[in-house]
Amino acid sequence: MSHALIGDLKETAIPVNQACHVLGVSRSGYYSPAKATLTPPKVCGNSAHLKATFAASGRTYGSRRLSTALESQGIKVGVIGCAA
Repeated sequence: MSHALIGDLKETAIPVNQACHVLGVSRSGYYSPAKATLTPPKVCGNSAHLKATFAASGRTYGSRRLSTALESQGIKVGVIGCAA
């Protein structure tokens, strides 16, 4: 509700920083939802393999066993970033 109110106040020439201060909302908190909708989430291609291996294990494998199982299939895991 605060975000909608700040948007309305912005249209009536009240600065965003002033409206945020009065309503107790940080400016970054006000702008972050708008920024989040512009960029779609990054999905790693290995996540499908990971979920399939976990399901095939009867949902019993932990991170180490999943890592070993995926590496035996030739899928590198545990590296920084997504190797999609």
